[in-house]
Amino acid sequence: MRYLIVSLCCAGVLAGCQSHKAVEEKPTALTATLPPVDTEKEPGLFDQYHVGGFSVGGWVNQKLGQYFAPVKPQNEQAAVVYLYRPDTRWNRQEIAAANLFINGHRIPSLLHNHYYWLELPAGTYRLSVSRPLAGLHFQKPKYLDFTVDAAQTYFIKYDEENKISRSEHTGPFMIMPDKVAHEEIAFTRLKSSSYNFVAQDASGKVRSKPQELKPAKYDAKSEVHLVKPFKLWNPLTW
Repeated sequence: MRYLIVSLCCAGVLAGCQSHKAVEEKPTALTATLPPVDTEKEPGLFDQYHVGGFSVGGWVNQKLGQYFAPVKPQNEQAAVVYLYRPDTRWNRQEIAAANLFINGHRIPSLLHNHYYWLELPAGTYRLSVSRPLAGLHFQKPKYLDFTVDAAQTYFIKYDEENKISRSEHTGPFMIMPDKVAHEEIAFTRLKSSSYNFVAQDASGKVRSKPQELKPAKYDAKSEVHLVKPFKLWNPLTW
């Protein structure tokens, strides 16, 4: 009987240790450095009328960058959202680029043939666009509300030439299927910084501002150029 009691006590202690370990190993829910947004409401007057900076378009800013390459997020539980804009004649002739915002926080404008990514905790977000005039915003913004799950990848295309969606509140934003997105984004270039909006850093500390992920310095020599070799004309081939 004594051995039975001792065995039961040992089993209870081991079970308690295992359950405590399981609780400790449960990952902490990620939070965002972004302010929350009420997706039940449309953008307000402050979103429409405000003063902000502006970016020049592709006609002026002809910056190059590395071609698209998939990335791993800083936190494995974060979702990766790629934003991209293909290369078209319309996009190349743009003088002033539209301003983009996520939950009211400004992010880089998309130029022609341009992509970058956002790292986000699981949740719902609002992506909006407004084109300023000399830094003054007065247009009613177009916006897209979207939800991301942990450790998933998403593609959002910016297309001002899509006439079908011009009358919709989503405007130029389109959530693309993976297969189509991979075909289109493959030719775009990383022309700006990307941003990590996960509040927790690698050590678990919480930051209040997003982490800027600067692109590697572009080296034109790193690209492979296929050049047809020069050959002298041989008159004996006639």
